[in-house]
Amino acid sequence: MGGGTADKPDTTVFRIARDVGFNARVEPIWFTFTRLSARMGFLERWKEKRRTQKRIAAVNGALRGQGVPLDGWETRTGDCVCNLRVAKLGLLSELKRFVRNGVEVDAEKEWPHLMALRDQATLLVPADFAVPQVVTPGRGEDALAVASGPRLKAELAKVDEWFRISQTFAIKKMVDFLDATDRDISIYESRFGTQEGFWAMFVFVLLRKLTDRGGEHRLPVIFA
Repeated sequence: MGGGTADKPDTTVFRIARDVGFNARVEPIWFTFTRLSARMGFLERWKEKRRTQKRIAAVNGALRGQGVPLDGWETRTGDCVCNLRVAKLGLLSELKRFVRNGVEVDAEKEWPHLMALRDQATLLVPADFAVPQVVTPGRGEDALAVASGPRLKAELAKVDEWFRISQTFAIKKMVDFLDATDRDISIYESRFGTQEGFWAMFVFVLLRKLTDRGGEHRLPVIFA
């Protein structure tokens, strides 16, 4: 990842993996905290717990502002159910650019939740709300983009209607845990990379997998 993120410590949301451009997980919001806390000191653990609580409160506050009934998404427990990682930067930008350039409508208005996604610091909440949000939990805290999982799933279906990706672009098997190395990327590119919009369609498949799993388990998707 660029922008000096490799120097940041791991946290509950901003979990950094070196040389990974796309890293998204479907898991309980506290799952990574429980794994990291074992190697934290008392003060560090307390600070990270407070930081996570403030993020959750900021997200829920933004959702209440839209009249969203909350169903305890932040209290669910369990393991990570899906982690898709690809060592290629800018995949979300590839898809958003592909969509913008391929339609004659305002993509931001047509697909607001898709356009709100970022490679880092984005939370896809398993709740239905109309307007994506950007929340800042507190002074000195990084902003967090917040989008709706159900709305994104519906938007991806509309994207598919426009571009017929599921009919024209087939990946035979997308496993729950994809960890593509630089060598894997080179193989993908040599086999398929000449196809127009290949990487945009590839990340479309990743997002569809993530929204399906998030909806199935009623868990957030964390882009870190």
